Amino acid sequence: MRIELTLQDLTRVRLAPEADPLAELVSSLQILQRRDAGSALFNRWRHRVRLGLGESASVLLWLCRPYAPIPAFLVPSADESGLEAGLAEVARTDPLCLKTALRDLPVNRELPSWAAGLPDGDTAGLPKLVQAMQDYFELSLAPGWEPARAQVDADRGMRAQLLLHDGADAMLTSLRPLVRWSSPVLEVGDGIVGSCGTDGAGLIISPTYFAVCPVIVPAAGRSPVRLLYPSVRQAAPSTGYGRDVRRTPDTALADLLGPTRAATLAVLAVGCSTSELAARLGVTPSAASKHAAVLRRAGLITTERDRNAVLHALTPLGTALLGN
Repeated sequence: MRIELTLQDLTRVRLAPEADPLAELVSSLQILQRRDAGSALFNRWRHRVRLGLGESASVLLWLCRPYAPIPAFLVPSADESGLEAGLAEVARTDPLCLKTALRDLPVNRELPSWAAGLPDGDTAGLPKLVQAMQDYFELSLAPGWEPARAQVDADRGMRAQLLLHDGADAMLTSLRPLVRWSSPVLEVGDGIVGSCGTDGAGLIISPTYFAVCPVIVPAAGRSPVRLLYPSVRQAAPSTGYGRDVRRTPDTALADLLGPTRAATLAVLAVGCSTSELAARLGVTPSAASKHAAVLRRAGLITTERDRNAVLHALTPLGTALLGN
């Protein structure tokens, strides 16, 4: 998927204010249907959730197919954050928006009767859809919501520092390698299968716990395009979803690299500049640069100059060593 950002869009690039329950909901529905290596991290969660799915879940799985754009009305830009506010926005979806969002979905003749008219813009089924979303959230996401939200907040905090100190260009660059930014084009995925215009409405960047690859939520009307991307896994040892994650480098990695360089590798999982790296490690920029140089020579990170900033990111080898 390809997103073209105008100069006006770049002035309106922003981070989601907090973890978005509906973004997590739709992303988790895609993961529930995936079978690739990345989604194996969620195997235990997937097994537990499938045992409790009700009949209405078939509609949600149809709406949120893996490797496909998410229908925009499922992730609205509500004035107030939170699950209740988001579901209220979904319930108010107008017929034209509903029909437009579902026009490219494959026909499914096994849908329950209340959902059959949704692709034609029939909003009569929206109350049952909202209830299905509520039930699914309580089953699949609520048990581990707080640790997952903490993980998203940690990632968001690091991106926010980049956005504040180095601007939108540096923050978008930090999303590599899953998201490729070469002004004015943002590319997501291995192949370009479509394009998504923003019409100057901007772009909302949403770190997402339930994601193994970036997902585009197209704009609805004048609302911004949403980019959901995998948050860096830094949460507590047990999230309640059966997915183990690390906050800091483990002892073995520290023994191998030394504690400071192990911490450097962990910080660079999210990508950052030398000055940002120094601030997070609590060392001088010169010391941070030396640690980065050692990791670069070992093939664990890459370093690129982008205007006035020097940006570091993990290589596949660095990612594997860190356990990400």
